Amino acid sequence: MPGISARGLSHEGRRQLAVNLTRVLALYRSILDAYIIEFFTDNLWDTLPCSWQEALDGLNPPQLATMLLGMPGEGEVVRYRSVWPLTLLALKSTACALAFTRTPGFQTASEFLENPSQSSRLTAPFRKHVRPKKQHEIRRLGELVKKLSDFTGCTQVVDVGSGQGHLSRFMALGLGLMVKSIEGDQRLVERAQRLDQELLQALEKEEKRNPQICAAGTTASGAGPPAATESGCPSGPPGPGEPCGGLLQPGSTACPTGGDAYSTGPAAVPSGAGFPC
Repeated sequence: MPGISARGLSHEGRRQLAVNLTRVLALYRSILDAYIIEFFTDNLWDTLPCSWQEALDGLNPPQLATMLLGMPGEGEVVRYRSVWPLTLLALKSTACALAFTRTPGFQTASEFLENPSQSSRLTAPFRKHVRPKKQHEIRRLGELVKKLSDFTGCTQVVDVGSGQGHLSRFMALGLGLMVKSIEGDQRLVERAQRLDQELLQALEKEEKRNPQICAAGTTASGAGPPAATESGCPSGPPGPGEPCGGLLQPGSTACPTGGDAYSTGPAAVPSGAGFPC
């Protein structure tokens, strides 16, 4: 499916694109924001206009994909078995016009030039169990959240739907943010807790092999380490030139990032443990 690339748009063009996208999302929110399971639990079919139901009823998934997404197979022509309502055709045309291109418009990210499966800008413990695409995402998003937190003076970050906690761990143990992770799937919570312990063990080993990391965390900014909060979490951003891990201080109790049964996060970290950003 052809699409548009924001890279080729001017600032005004991007602003107008955002306005158009927002309008479409607002107009069709009940459909676009729905989960597949809600199609059955909330009977979303009956919420569609009768004319849409008549046009779509009886189509199998491949036919729906071909007609709605406009992606016919080789040598195939899209043929409508009935006249579609203009509102449905308008949604299809609008979606095609506003869709982002799926064709990469840039070369391989520099962080994957040496090794396509490992980001060179993410330290080894944060790459473990994480696919390359996810490595790139958590680094970019984590660094963005860190910049916004520093800019706004935000002291706590909440990761809703944290899954296995890859992003939360990077923000908390790699960037020194105070993070609360919330996840409703108990299996993912248990998995995240196991990964937390693995990373904490890696931190302890790294501290023993490289004690200068601990020293750097207390001297790089010209002051002592920041005081830990009551729960043992770091209370502020690192000083100039200080490794992000220098923030991580031990607490008298464990420091889970969430306060309920569906939350997960790293426990208290050994003194000075951590990795440079």
